[in-house]
Amino acid sequence: MATLAGFATVVIDDRETFANRERFPEAADVHAAEYEAVFPNLEINETSYIIIVTRGHRDDMRVLKLAIATPARYVAMIGSKRKVLNVIRELEKEGIPRAAFERIHAPMGLNIGAVSPEEIAISVAAEMIAVRRGAASNWRSLSMSVFADESLRAVLAK
Repeated sequence: MATLAGFATVVIDDRETFANRERFPEAADVHAAEYEAVFPNLEINETSYIIIVTRGHRDDMRVLKLAIATPARYVAMIGSKRKVLNVIRELEKEGIPRAAFERIHAPMGLNIGAVSPEEIAISVAAEMIAVRRGAASNWRSLSMSVFADESLRAVLAK
């Protein structure tokens, strides 16, 4: 979906069965290696978009920790609001300041009632496009991110 929306896609997974050309023929690049080994070799800049969709909380934390240290324009992580809050709290225990997370879109995507993987991909692509275009609309009110919701920010502050 991201490729269709004009984003060059790089896929990273530590499992070759998931990160390969057969599964992602449209990707600009595919890496089957540990995240910590790949990230330093990526050219991540202010026009980069990072989407975190791993197989579990621990991997999400590993990748989020790497992603927030970059100048990427968009950093997003999939998951329930509860999962997002738990991941952020765990990383704060490791000494990462709250301010480092405030640019994160997590849970990612716009709240359009998406259910299927394809619909979720569209909601994420829509959020990425809104960021890329600097959309003047009130798109942020549709964001599922805990950082877009004042009541959830209060929960994070506890």
